[in-house]
Amino acid sequence: MTVSWSMKPSDWIEISHIVQRAGIPAMVAFARDTKATARQPIRYATFFLRGGWAGLPPATSAPAPRDNARRPANHCGHADCDPVTRTREIEHDNGLRTLERCPDCHPASKGQAA
Repeated sequence: MTVSWSMKPSDWIEISHIVQRAGIPAMVAFARDTKATARQPIRYATFFLRGGWAGLPPATSAPAPRDNARRPANHCGHADCDPVTRTREIEHDNGLRTLERCPDCHPASKGQAA
């Protein structure tokens, strides 16, 4: 489904509040169901905003917390370390940034097998 997202700033703020309260899955389900029963093509996302997103109930469960139990095996958990590539973006004294192996968990840093 393709719709225009051209909106006023106040509409974007309202959508942000709805995302936080109801969640994206509920918004997508509402849009999909509404499109299936619409008599005319839906061209603007504001149709969903005015037509029902604002009335969606709060999500029944909060998203699962991001903790160490959910991180990949052998990942160090450092905030700057990518869990897939196990690299960190490092800013040097000259202001340039480079991507370097994580010294704590990159397989080549410890002689581990990938």
